[in-house]
Amino acid sequence: MFTVGALLIGAIAAVVTGLSKAALPGAGLLAVPLFAMVAEGRGIPGVALPVLLFGDFFAVRWYRQHTRWELLRPIAVWVAVGFGAGTAFFALSGNNTRALDIAISSGILLVVVLQVVRIVRQSPPRPSTTIDAVVYGTAGGFTTFVSNAAGPIINTYLVGLGLDKRQLVGTSAWFYLAVNLAKVPVYVALGELTTGGRFFTSESLLYDLALLPAVGVGVYAGRHVFHRLPERLFLWIVLVLSFAGAVKLLLS
Repeated sequence: MFTVGALLIGAIAAVVTGLSKAALPGAGLLAVPLFAMVAEGRGIPGVALPVLLFGDFFAVRWYRQHTRWELLRPIAVWVAVGFGAGTAFFALSGNNTRALDIAISSGILLVVVLQVVRIVRQSPPRPSTTIDAVVYGTAGGFTTFVSNAAGPIINTYLVGLGLDKRQLVGTSAWFYLAVNLAKVPVYVALGELTTGGRFFTSESLLYDLALLPAVGVGVYAGRHVFHRLPERLFLWIVLVLSFAGAVKLLLS
């Protein structure tokens, strides 16, 4: 894991993660297949999680004033349901996540296409419904727990509600910080109590420590870019990166 190649790949993934936290929601999904090149099975979400958390703290600090809490409350319970499903998945399947990658990718592609259709048709933003909360909350909780790949799902949910770029980043910042912190004790328990191996090892944590400067580069570069992005261009970047990340995950 500490070869030059692994450190270079990890650094690229860390920079991308930082950019996604500070400026380009959805770009973080591109880091998933990169981390899969240096880890395997449960080690993939285990390596990615500390990097994500480091970026989350920056995003919350910078954009917390733009958070739309009323949009997070309806999905909170359903995210917990998704967490439960993710816990069951790991307990039953060990470390085989290929079938899940296909399911996640297909779901992401579907919601991105639906969102693009809404934009092309110039459909007005609409308030969240109970069905939206159930579908997006459960799917988002499940995918973030299993593969740290909920970005496109949650982002398309928030975009559909008509949030501007600051509100989208601020709202998603608190969402990801909360769910990523909640994963830590569950990952530890699963690693100790079920087959399939541990999510965190001393080697993986040292590897994450080496990647933190690259996360810092990503978040500060993202903050610099964020204020210069036109609103409509920002929206399309989110959708395009979500689509590209889903395709990459599907073909990995």
